[in-house]
Amino acid sequence: MGNVDSILYIMTNPAIILFIVGILAAIGKSNLQFPDGLSMGLNMYLLLAIGIKGGIGIAGVPFTDMSSALVGALVIGLVLPVFGFLLARLFRFSFTDSVSLAAVFGSVSLVTYAAATAQLTQMGVFFEPYMTGLVVLLEIPGLVVALLIYQSVKSPVFGIVPSEGAGVGNVMMESLMSKSILLLLAGLVAGFAAPDPAVLEPFFIDLFPGVLLLFLLGLGLKVGNQLHVLKEYGWRLIAVGVLFPLIGGMVGYLAASIAGLTPGGTVLFMTLAASGSYIAAPAMLQASVPEAKSSFYLTVALAVTFPFNLIIGIPLFMSLVL
Repeated sequence: MGNVDSILYIMTNPAIILFIVGILAAIGKSNLQFPDGLSMGLNMYLLLAIGIKGGIGIAGVPFTDMSSALVGALVIGLVLPVFGFLLARLFRFSFTDSVSLAAVFGSVSLVTYAAATAQLTQMGVFFEPYMTGLVVLLEIPGLVVALLIYQSVKSPVFGIVPSEGAGVGNVMMESLMSKSILLLLAGLVAGFAAPDPAVLEPFFIDLFPGVLLLFLLGLGLKVGNQLHVLKEYGWRLIAVGVLFPLIGGMVGYLAASIAGLTPGGTVLFMTLAASGSYIAAPAMLQASVPEAKSSFYLTVALAVTFPFNLIIGIPLFMSLVL
């Protein structure tokens, strides 16, 4: 995929077009609205559909074929939050803000993953059918590592003394019981156990691209409404939100190469490693790091990293690998 193809991808990709339309609608104060109930329903559908598709794929794959990829995903989940924390400290963000970025960047964005899989499918590029299982695996370790960083500082070394929050065990349980993980796991089990997967395909697979477009339109509206917060934090916030996906993408590429993934699987590994969570991580931070500012970490994840990955990151990864 060359430079011209990347530009054409950006200009003609329906997902990017609708996402940008949503942003412009919010900036221009359009009366276009996206009801919260509809957004939640579409989100639940996407999570279940991703899980079911992954479960159907895993059903026909021996464990030995995906063991190296599972190890690679676990390593990524442990390493990325540390990188996120160190990058935030390098840009002189506070300890609490740095921990929140460790959680956001240590976890993954399922919508970014969905956008990448939809594009690969549209292009006819094969990728490993068990990738959704890696998504579930990548959600939890990053949150646990971020909390361990937070709890490790019990004296004012960085000028702050963290308050007591929920423990590691609670975070793991909260993560497993969170909407995103629960629906993904439910979908994985349902897809894996389905005696006739063809029955599930018309609703959960054939309709997936259209539902994703609607969801991205609503997400564009949400991002457009968050852009004003960028002025409060300035260029440092934008720099971190852009630099981390590039670092994460390189880490994902190395892990995928070692695991021996196909080009399509490598693109997805890079995409997952480059993404930032705006569902699971905020839920954990609200419960376990209550002093973390939601306006800060949600703005990084939604208004900087997600648009960067959707418009630049995924096409860049494809041009490097495919």
